[in-house]
Amino acid sequence: MEKRKVFGAWKWFLLIMLAVCMFQVKPVKAAGFTRLGLNRTYTAYDVTGDGRRDRIRIATTGRGGYFNRVRVIINGKNRLVKNFSSFQQPTAVRFRICTLSNRKPFLFMECMGDSINESSACLYQYSGGRLKTVLNLRNMLSRKYFYKYYFDVKKVSGNTITFLAGGLAYNTGAIDFDMSYAYRGGRFVRTSTTTRLAERNIRWASGKTNNYTVVKRFQTYKKAGSKVKSFAPQIGERVKITHICIRNKVPYFRIVDSRGRTGWMNGINAAYYSRVVKHPRYYCYFREATIVG
Repeated sequence: MEKRKVFGAWKWFLLIMLAVCMFQVKPVKAAGFTRLGLNRTYTAYDVTGDGRRDRIRIATTGRGGYFNRVRVIINGKNRLVKNFSSFQQPTAVRFRICTLSNRKPFLFMECMGDSINESSACLYQYSGGRLKTVLNLRNMLSRKYFYKYYFDVKKVSGNTITFLAGGLAYNTGAIDFDMSYAYRGGRFVRTSTTTRLAERNIRWASGKTNNYTVVKRFQTYKKAGSKVKSFAPQIGERVKITHICIRNKVPYFRIVDSRGRTGWMNGINAAYYSRVVKHPRYYCYFREATIVG
């Protein structure tokens, strides 16, 4: 009789545990990064870092394809509000939730306009009831050397976030490349100043292989930022640009000529570009490197 009672107690205990498992609240979804749409409410993600699901909404106002206000609403309260003047109104807003392997969530938002005025591109962390900027990507590049640039999250691996960066450099025209930042000691640190350019950056007459035709001679150097000369390509020569190095916001470009020689080309700024070209559609050093938009 005693054994039957014990068996019956265990049976009821197991049934209760099974019921709890079946009807318990689903755990917070974790992901490398997740894209969120605008003016929709999401309830499956932890964005505050407390291990529980939050209610999040990216609310926008505006008209005619332009946004004059963007709000990040978390659990019913405005945690980040951006108001834009008539000259800086974005036409596109990207929003991503990035969760690192240490379970820390970060929020990336870019507000990009259709002119030279990119409004913002920042990584945020929830703290003290608001979203605080932990990484401002627009501060990594300079308008002196880029006519326009943009960013997006490409991947999250471990505690590293890799961003796709791109824009119109005065040397090369349209390019895309990666910028990776590792979370160390409570902050994000760029893993390398040098990265390979994405293939097929050039979208016109170069065969889409990052090959350029030299139309104005220039000097290359042994290393990025060095004063030790390497070689100077000939006018009409085809060269390939393989890497970009960014130091103190200044870009340098790795050049490989038709003989396999390598060298680094210094970035040119807007003032030099305006002296060389007579129209925004004209090229500077390379026939394929137009600056438009």
